[in-house]
Amino acid sequence: MARVNISLKGFKDPGSRARFIVWTAVVVLIIVGVMIPVLGITSTRWFCSEGCHKVQDDTIKAYTHSTHSEISCMACHMPVNANPVIFLLHKAEALGELAQTVTNNYELPLNAESEVALTMKPIQCLQCHDEQKRNITPSPGMKINHEAHSEKGISCTICHNRIAHNENFDLSLKNPKTGEPNTKHENFMKMTACFRCHTQNGSAGSPPGQCSACHTPEFKLIPASHVAPTWYPKGHGVAAAKEESRVAEASGAGYKAWITGGDATAEKPAVESTGNTKSSEILGEELPKVNTINECSTCHAREFCNGCHGVPMPHPPGFSKGHGTYGKANPQVCAKCHGLGVDFCNSCHHGATLGYTIDPKQTWKVQHPAAVAKTGASACFQCHAPTYCAVCHVSGKPPTTP
Repeated sequence: MARVNISLKGFKDPGSRARFIVWTAVVVLIIVGVMIPVLGITSTRWFCSEGCHKVQDDTIKAYTHSTHSEISCMACHMPVNANPVIFLLHKAEALGELAQTVTNNYELPLNAESEVALTMKPIQCLQCHDEQKRNITPSPGMKINHEAHSEKGISCTICHNRIAHNENFDLSLKNPKTGEPNTKHENFMKMTACFRCHTQNGSAGSPPGQCSACHTPEFKLIPASHVAPTWYPKGHGVAAAKEESRVAEASGAGYKAWITGGDATAEKPAVESTGNTKSSEILGEELPKVNTINECSTCHAREFCNGCHGVPMPHPPGFSKGHGTYGKANPQVCAKCHGLGVDFCNSCHHGATLGYTIDPKQTWKVQHPAAVAKTGASACFQCHAPTYCAVCHVSGKPPTTP
């Protein structure tokens, strides 16, 4: 059997030119015949969810329950009007998750940072949604002015980051490396996310007027927790302290969002002729993470707490240095949170400070000998003069000064 010459010499040689053309056509037809079905199959929702992206079971489940469940995955995750080269590059990149599925080697949650959604350009959404017809879009309890946001170049996913993958169910996946359960992403359709841009301090980012500017009349402005019998006075303080502690532990710099500079169909963020980014794009770089927003501050300015408590709340750094003098001069202010009497003071000064556990059922006068016997008297003299004990033990009357 004659050897098929597939080099260019085969085309140049009149004797083998015909065979060269025929075999070249056969190879091209085979490639086309295979690639077209392969590209078609790998572009279906079935393949995305059941094959290549099986590691995203929770994400796929959220997608199938969403309002976008009939929209192709590629409509959002493939660049608009992508050319064949970009199309193939995205296909090749996606093969990585197929390998993770086969080897069971992946970490959860996938795309752990919710801010990943902010890299999606508005034009992905505007393929289907008409921005000009979405001035006010009502939803249960809310009515948001889209036009006011789009005029500032605020892209869709700054708010709608989980629109097609809303994790409103219990996640099922576990990390194959650690066994830890999958965790949910931040959902920017919450009031805390609004306050990445808006504030209650009267600045340029303040909310646009009264609560009714964004909330419909039937929306209950007071949370259910606030009307519970245990909310005031103690409950609200515990909740506020817990939220303050959570925010203090939250870390991470702000993230960059896709800000269009007023042109929602732009493929690149707007840049002025000087080369400097417009202020609307800078806004994206300054957006804090949602978990750093104090939920209490979405309704109450800091002055709200101070006005009621009569003292800066939460207590600022350095407050402890002069708090004793302040407490003696304003006992009723302290009593709003800590109660009247000295029980609260004892729990710290005669308890934690000394390394002694206070018995709340006994007065300090009764139990202080046991504390001295256990911890020694040297810790007492950090606050009290050496003659302090003698005055009481000799006269039977507590001294009037430390």
